[in-house]
Amino acid sequence: MKYSIIIPAYNCEKTIENTVNSVFTSGLSDFEIIIVNDGSKDNTKKICDELSEKHRDVICINKENGGVSSARNRGIDEANGEYILFMDSDDTYEPQGFKCPCELLEENNPDLLIFGLSFDYYKNNSVYRSDVLTYTHEGIFEPTQWSNDFINLFNCNSLSSACNKIFKTRIIKENNLYFNKDIFLMEDFLFVLGYLNYTKNILFIKDALYHYHQPDDDTRAYTRMDRIPDINTYLTPFYNLEKELSLSLKENFNLSFPQGEEVLFALYKMFISQKAYYGDMETLKLLSETIKTGRFSDCVTDDVLINDLKNENYKTIIKRHKKIQLRHKVAVIVKKTALYQKLRGN
Repeated sequence: MKYSIIIPAYNCEKTIENTVNSVFTSGLSDFEIIIVNDGSKDNTKKICDELSEKHRDVICINKENGGVSSARNRGIDEANGEYILFMDSDDTYEPQGFKCPCELLEENNPDLLIFGLSFDYYKNNSVYRSDVLTYTHEGIFEPTQWSNDFINLFNCNSLSSACNKIFKTRIIKENNLYFNKDIFLMEDFLFVLGYLNYTKNILFIKDALYHYHQPDDDTRAYTRMDRIPDINTYLTPFYNLEKELSLSLKENFNLSFPQGEEVLFALYKMFISQKAYYGDMETLKLLSETIKTGRFSDCVTDDVLINDLKNENYKTIIKRHKKIQLRHKVAVIVKKTALYQKLRGN
C-alpha cells in the first residue's frame, strides 16, 4: 500500500463525509483512510462506521477522547502505507490535485514533500474568499537550501502544518516520531521539527492541494493561550528540537543553522502577540516579566509589542488592540456583503 491518510475525528458529523470523499477524488491511488474517532459525542461515530462499511479503503478506529495529537498517534500506529498524510476532519483536498505530485514523488523519492495550502472562508456553505499560502520555489531542496531559507518557509506556513506534507512512514516509525500530547498550539510544527532531524531532501510543490476550512472570526488560538500560564516553559520542547536539528545539520552536513534561532524568535513573538491580543492589565504585566526573564530577554528587536511590554506601556497596548479588534470585526462584516463579493468577481 502506498498512502495512509490519517484523519482525527471529533464531533464532525457535518463535515467528515465530505472530507473523506475529497480523498477519493484527489488523484491519490492505492491508499487507506484511517479515521480515528476521538470520543465524539454527536453522530460522528455512526457516520464513520457507515463510511467504513461502504468503502473497503476506509478504516474507522474508535477511542476515548484524548485530543488531536493522541488521535494522530493512534493513526500512525495503525498506518500500513509507505507514506503518511494527515488531514483535519473539516478540510478537503483539491480535486485531482495529487496526480502530478505523486508522479514526482516516485521520480525523486524525497524524504518529505511539501505543497501549498488554501485557507477558504465560507458563507452559506460557499467559499467567498481563499487565501493561498505556498512556498515561492519548486523542486528538490537539499539541506543547504532549505536550512538557509528556514525563516521564509516558516513565514509562508510551509512548516507549521502537518496537513500540507507527505511523510515517509519508515522515517516516522523507525525514529519513534509522535505528536506531543501536551502541546495543543503549534503541535504540527513541533512534529515537523522532529521529522526534519531525519530529512535530507525536500520536494516543494507550489500548487495549493489542501483546502483549510477557515472560520471568519477564529478566536480559538487566543482562547487556548489562556491554558498556557508560562510561554517560556511551553516553548521548551520547540527549543530542544531546534537544538537537535542544529546539531544534526552540523554533524551530518557541516552546516550552521542561524535561521533556526530566527524561527524560534518568530514563534516566540507570535505567542506573545496572541497572549496579549485580548489581554488585560494583569496579563500584560505577566508577559512583561516573561520577556524580561526568558530566552530572548537580551534580544534587540523593532517589534512594537515586545518593546512596549519591555517598557511597561500597558495602556498603549490595550488601546491599540481594541482598535485592531474593531477594524477586524468591520472587515469581516464588509467581506460578507454582496457588493464586496461582486467587486471581487465571486
